[in-house]
Amino acid sequence: MGREKLSLEVGGLSLLEHVRNALSASCQEVLVVGGETIRPAEVRYVSDERAGRQGPLAGIEAGLAASKYDHAFVAAGDMPFLSQKLVDYLLERLGRGSVTAVIPHHGGRSHPLCGAYARALLPGVSAALDGGARSVSEFLEGTGGVEYVEEELRRFGEPDILLMNVNSPGDLERARREVGR
Repeated sequence: MGREKLSLEVGGLSLLEHVRNALSASCQEVLVVGGETIRPAEVRYVSDERAGRQGPLAGIEAGLAASKYDHAFVAAGDMPFLSQKLVDYLLERLGRGSVTAVIPHHGGRSHPLCGAYARALLPGVSAALDGGARSVSEFLEGTGGVEYVEEELRRFGEPDILLMNVNSPGDLERARREVGR
């Protein structure tokens, strides 16, 4: 988008409010990592501890470090169609056995900024960042206990819409059209 986007509205709510609403029904706390200008109620703001804007993996590190709970849901702030039912499902799957993360997989790729993570991953995330890693997907590929879900996603809606990020003006227009359906 080339600009701050979390305050952009889709269906009368900002992108960040859509995500907050999907998470707040399932999560005891909602954290926003970063210095966004929009600040909806009922969220706690956390600074990214690493200098130089090191990307989403550093955001995950900051969120896991600040979390009060053993399980966390990581969501990009620009997902207007994230659903509470999907959040519940991924968190429930995380609670099984030795699973450390549950990540949607659709369209030939994983969606790590829409997944459930065990706080126990924090030392590994920190070590990966210290070693120069920046890609969340690459970090997860080298981590044991990651479960990818694909076929199950259809239970919660059309995956292309459910996992949609608003990254361009075209995406924003598409999201606004989808809300009207």
